Amino acid sequence: MKLIPDIKQHIGQYVLNKNREKIRRFKKVHNFKSAKYIGILFDATDEKHFDYVLDFYKFLRLRGIEVMVLGFINDRDVPDKYLVKKDFFFFLRKSLNWYKKPVNEEFERFIHEKFDILIDLNIENHFAFDYIVGLSPAQFKVGMVTTEPSYYDFMINIQKKKEIYYFIEQTRHYLEVINRPELSPGII
Repeated sequence: MKLIPDIKQHIGQYVLNKNREKIRRFKKVHNFKSAKYIGILFDATDEKHFDYVLDFYKFLRLRGIEVMVLGFINDRDVPDKYLVKKDFFFFLRKSLNWYKKPVNEEFERFIHEKFDILIDLNIENHFAFDYIVGLSPAQFKVGMVTTEPSYYDFMINIQKKKEIYYFIEQTRHYLEVINRPELSPGII
């Protein structure tokens, strides 16, 4: 019985597209030298993912970059280990409405932040992440190469090793070597 999930997905996509019509953002290519504020999205259900993202967060902070992290936990509660981290916010499975849109304070705050770079480290296809990336006014959106329509400005191919640590490694590499912000396409 795939009819109900398909209807939910179509309604969610319709709502996202209608809300995206209201978003105006200034696109600009950024790297780790030009970025002052970075947002990171990830699936925090697996504690190993949290550890990898925490290391990435520390790397960015050492470079003087302000960072905000939003993680999704496919469970009822946030693990205690996650609660002590400054700049880390989470939404839970119960924070998703019937068509999988996140509906909580952390989500609302995150989508309104004007990040220089938004990095979506999600390695699976979750509508909640699409919704966040789609509505974000971030200047430069980075994510994994996908066959589905996406809202990314820059996509990284991780098909060789579809693991979050590899995705972070590749993201670090490419955002170190990109140095042509003058190629920015302007306002869209």
